[in-house]
Amino acid sequence: MTTPPQWGAPPPARPQYQQPYPQQGHPHQPWPGYLPPKPAPLVLLAILNWILAVGMLVIAAFVIMSFLMSGATLVVGIVLAAVVAGVGVLNALGALSINHPYFPNTVTSQLAGVFTGLVLAVALFRSVSRGVAELVPSMASAVLLAVCILSLVLASRPAGKQWIVAKHQLSLSQGHAPRNRR
Repeated sequence: MTTPPQWGAPPPARPQYQQPYPQQGHPHQPWPGYLPPKPAPLVLLAILNWILAVGMLVIAAFVIMSFLMSGATLVVGIVLAAVVAGVGVLNALGALSINHPYFPNTVTSQLAGVFTGLVLAVALFRSVSRGVAELVPSMASAVLLAVCILSLVLASRPAGKQWIVAKHQLSLSQGHAPRNRR
């Protein structure tokens, strides 16, 4: 047991080998329960997923409007719009799964990226084959396809994957249980 400090006496000296406080940024001795901030690729991936979600919902609305204006079979337009909107919702779920407080993951984001890429590739091919009349939809599809490819690249970055594994381990050590492992 240690003796209480006496008024006016200097505090006892610490041994030379012992640090007074753990170094928060030191890579070899982090605080217990310490996790560095979310890497920039994951933050950007979540933002891109929201952009893709909004873009796909706008395209779904455009599909319905184009079917209404052309007088084509509205049932086909509604089915196409539902598929496109579903991909948009999947992108929103991908953004939410990246920002999960205990068990983030990029699986939903990658799945959304693959489906979004397929839908946008078809939309781009269809718009380009129609010529100059479809210039704005072609450009919008091309930009969203580039965003989609960037999101797939960001989802595969090693720094993000390592951070997610560390976050899962930290969450498990804090007593959080994933919902799918009850």
